[in-house]
Amino acid sequence: MFTKDAYNGESVVIDHYDADHDALRIEWRWPDIEDKPWTQRMNFPLHYRMIYHPLCIKYLRKHLVKERNRVLKKVKPRVRLLQKTLPDSGGPKVTCLATGFYPRHINLTLLREGQSVSDHQITGGELLPNGDETYQMRKSLEVSAEELQHHHYTCTAEHLSLDNKLEISLGISE
Repeated sequence: MFTKDAYNGESVVIDHYDADHDALRIEWRWPDIEDKPWTQRMNFPLHYRMIYHPLCIKYLRKHLVKERNRVLKKVKPRVRLLQKTLPDSGGPKVTCLATGFYPRHINLTLLREGQSVSDHQITGGELLPNGDETYQMRKSLEVSAEELQHHHYTCTAEHLSLDNKLEISLGISE
């Protein structure tokens, strides 16, 4: 807990309660009395222990109950593996997209023949907010038409809301 009293635009008394050591530290800063502030250490006074500490705990618990559903919610990602033709090069692009998930951490992997595609070949991968308290992530890979015909591409997603790893093959979505 931390409190400040001010006078004439300046902090004059600063109280800091250290819960780990059950001690109160008070800094008195009265500029008219002394040029330099001094610090006095004392045991935690009874009124702090009996009034402020229980009130803080009460309001923290109340706030946690109020925000519990938002903090603990889990929303499954919608994962798709898409193929499109790039307008400038005419070559195909394979994109793994996960959207609408919460919490924010997700492990999204683009695979070629069951092997992870190296990060230097992939574009994207940034986590972005959706505006509805969910997130999205996209990873893309530019390939040649020949590569697309001869290789099998899949996308995997691991997320707290999923019981198992989700695996999507090109042309199939969940």
